[in-house]
Amino acid sequence: MKKRKYLCLNDIPIFSRIDKNSFTSICHATKKQHMKKGEYLFKQGDSEDRVYFIKEGSLKFVRITENGEEVIIEIVGAGEVIGETSLFREGVFSPVSAIVLEEANVCSIDSKSFERIITENPEISLKIIKNLSTRLYDTWEKITELNTQTIQEKVISFFIQLAQEQGELCTEGTLIKIPLTQQEIASAVGASRVRVAQTLQDLIKSNYICRKRKHYILKKKCIY
Repeated sequence: MKKRKYLCLNDIPIFSRIDKNSFTSICHATKKQHMKKGEYLFKQGDSEDRVYFIKEGSLKFVRITENGEEVIIEIVGAGEVIGETSLFREGVFSPVSAIVLEEANVCSIDSKSFERIITENPEISLKIIKNLSTRLYDTWEKITELNTQTIQEKVISFFIQLAQEQGELCTEGTLIKIPLTQQEIASAVGASRVRVAQTLQDLIKSNYICRKRKHYILKKKCIY
């Protein structure tokens, strides 16, 4: 599943089938950003007043707990929309930070302008609702998995999800194109780095995954 590069905002799925004139006004209303790894798109506590469209690259949603621990809530990539909840809530603040994992191109529109676009193109609102429904369902699934799975099962499930969303087929299986540290994996699955490090070694020995420089490869037997 080779990752597609979105060279134009019109390639973002929610804008498909929008007529040329309408799309031109959408494009002119957007702010364009080229971001490097480690940069913040927005921070926890910032006002939620923009909708973002990821054209290229990937970002992680991170929440800092009261104990100062970093918890990865979600990883998003090219073609995805974030910040849609700002359309339905006013005067609220982001519960997470969005940090660039790999070089990214992002467009954004302030919420009020996007509301006007939706009014003129109601088909977009249906797609937004579907996006939010999918994200809510995925959140429920993740909560269930975190409460019932072993650490090994959590790590494999995490890799399978990334392989489906950010993977590229290779000889050994599916290359996860996002470089991940042991701490980032531990944060995503809700476990300590030490236990995740041991789990990764066990999975490598069992031939479920392998490492290629900074990237992990999910072996074929994990997918089928």
